[in-house]
Amino acid sequence: MTNLILALRAYKSDVEIHKHSAYQIVLSEDEPFNTICENKNHINIYGFAIKPQIAHSCQCSKSNLVILNIEPYSTLGNTLLRKIGEDKRSVHFTSQQEISDFFHTHNSKSAIADFIHNNKNNLPLKSDERVNKTIAFINENFNSDKFTLDELSGKIFLSASRLGFLFREQTGSSIFKYLLWTRLRYAISQILAGNNKSLTEIAYESGFYDSSQMTKYMYEMFGISPSRLRQKSDLIQFLL
Repeated sequence: MTNLILALRAYKSDVEIHKHSAYQIVLSEDEPFNTICENKNHINIYGFAIKPQIAHSCQCSKSNLVILNIEPYSTLGNTLLRKIGEDKRSVHFTSQQEISDFFHTHNSKSAIADFIHNNKNNLPLKSDERVNKTIAFINENFNSDKFTLDELSGKIFLSASRLGFLFREQTGSSIFKYLLWTRLRYAISQILAGNNKSLTEIAYESGFYDSSQMTKYMYEMFGISPSRLRQKSDLIQFLL
């Protein structure tokens, strides 16, 4: 599995209630801040980690935040899932020490960097060759407008249903979602590349029907639109 990570900074700027498909880690670089998470107020916290599709906001007019959006169905996403716990939907940190304890680091300031460095290469122990071939085919053909599951399963010599089951069993992701993440990964890299391509051009090159479809999936995934991503490109890191 791969990791798609957007790291950005919010400089003393409130964020309205929203939700998206990414796992998210938010940590303050200085002052505590307030958040509303699933209609519950959390006052004077130093950060939180949440699972996908959880409505949340940040009141951080006095704080500088580091925000990490992590692709679900990725090795890093699965690691964060285990750390939060199956029975919890979010974790809130009321002190810098709680951040250090959660991420097993001596310095809360380097918690995110340490978390990425220590876990981004954690690969599943099992790796079926047919799944490897499927991933390779998707990586080579993700931007084709003729991409079909039947064509893919024919290349692997399995029925579409059997291949779909095997892929999900090995990766935790459906084939469609992996294809979507691959397209988004390419689109984001192009948006942040500083080139003169229009969003429509990038959408077509990434395998989307149009820029509206790309915008829809990117906002659902990360809570940020392609145009906003481009405007904030100086505050955003794209990590693969």
